[in-house]
Amino acid sequence: MAADRHSIAVEAFDALAAERELHLQPVVFVEPPQYATYTGMRSFVVFGESGSGKTALRLALMRQAMPPNAPPTHLVVHWQPDPVEGIKGSPAVRIFVRQALETCATTLLTTCAHYPRLFHDAPPTAQTFTHWFIQAYTGDDRPHLLAIIEEAMTAEEGMLLARRLITDPAALVLYPDVAEQRVIALLTGTLQRMGMRGVWVMVDGFEPWLRSAASGLSDLLTAILSTLELFDLNGFAIKMFAPRSLEPVITGSWGAVKGRVDLFTLSWTPEHLTRITERHIAAKIGRPQATFGDLCAAEREVRAWLQRYGGSTPRGWLKLIRPLVDAFLASGASQPLSHAAWRAVWRTHPPRLFIDLTTDRVFIGDAEVSGLQPRPYRLLRYLYENRARRVPRSELYYCAYQGFAEEPRVHDDRGWEDPADWNNVLDNALLRLRKIIEPDPRHPIYILTDRGWGVKLENTQ
Repeated sequence: MAADRHSIAVEAFDALAAERELHLQPVVFVEPPQYATYTGMRSFVVFGESGSGKTALRLALMRQAMPPNAPPTHLVVHWQPDPVEGIKGSPAVRIFVRQALETCATTLLTTCAHYPRLFHDAPPTAQTFTHWFIQAYTGDDRPHLLAIIEEAMTAEEGMLLARRLITDPAALVLYPDVAEQRVIALLTGTLQRMGMRGVWVMVDGFEPWLRSAASGLSDLLTAILSTLELFDLNGFAIKMFAPRSLEPVITGSWGAVKGRVDLFTLSWTPEHLTRITERHIAAKIGRPQATFGDLCAAEREVRAWLQRYGGSTPRGWLKLIRPLVDAFLASGASQPLSHAAWRAVWRTHPPRLFIDLTTDRVFIGDAEVSGLQPRPYRLLRYLYENRARRVPRSELYYCAYQGFAEEPRVHDDRGWEDPADWNNVLDNALLRLRKIIEPDPRHPIYILTDRGWGVKLENTQ
């Protein structure tokens, strides 16, 4: 048990990715709004930004359906569809259905190996179908699957059952050209006679595809969600966890239009985000029920900092609080950090400023900055585009504030003004910009003035 606690403490705040923090998830997971809806037999798609907790939600549903030291309540299948080049429409649908059934067969085999009583206590007809289904949909991969199971298993009963299901000849239950819908109907009925409620097919991990094959991914999702074969049967549900950028594609699919699949957006309140963050803190420092106040005497300022710059995702808040946790542990973790220590942390580890130059959206940390008027924004954008250098004040005034294509150099140049006339104008514009951007405008960390040299934008992404 001590080793498990040590593992959890090491994982907390390291990867900030649920799939890489499996031991940590049962400890830190917080149920999002509408969680009970996700646990039913309806098919759904949950949309969320990167870091919003989609994978954590999937893992929580899997834990619920596969409780420790008890047989599973559902056959939980983690399916990663493989894109098929140049194939669309009905042929693509059949390929994807076949992929899903192959994954179901593999999962059913490993489930029977881990819980052999599910198989042995089932009626003979359920055993016969299970045997046929596994052999029909595992194909040439059966020897490899058996080797993996034998390496992982220690119980003799499970290994013997797995070997039997893979190697013994299976009775012919259905012909090879049978409709997939018929196979799915028999599968769900068999699972129910084995004591399970049905199949949950979990689909996650789209982000890498978006970076490499976005158009192919759109075709794949349209094909999967536009077939009714996977959605029309009781006891079979697809639970998909998708980036927000895929929402237009999925919303327009046949399954969504016809109401065969429910659509949700994963969102968190500040109260939920506080609970998630504090649970990570508790796991990291080894103190159950730890709060922000256990880390730092400036608890109110820490909360305001997180709400201002952490955005609306758990990962945004966790990234922002991580330097404070590190500082607390480095101090010996015996008492909360002082206000002065907190100020030192946020000044040395500020959230990064980023501008999406194609959309003119400004972000600090994971939160979008609002309230920027055109001229302050032009100043900020110009500094951002030239963030590798100090920008002379005259250049900033003429090229950013005034919007000139080039800076007038001498009195006779068009648009030239006496510096005495515009110095205060620029100072006031920078002050207004700092009030929007800076945590403490009197002690800026982003827009820094170097007397005699100019202005430079720091702590950017």
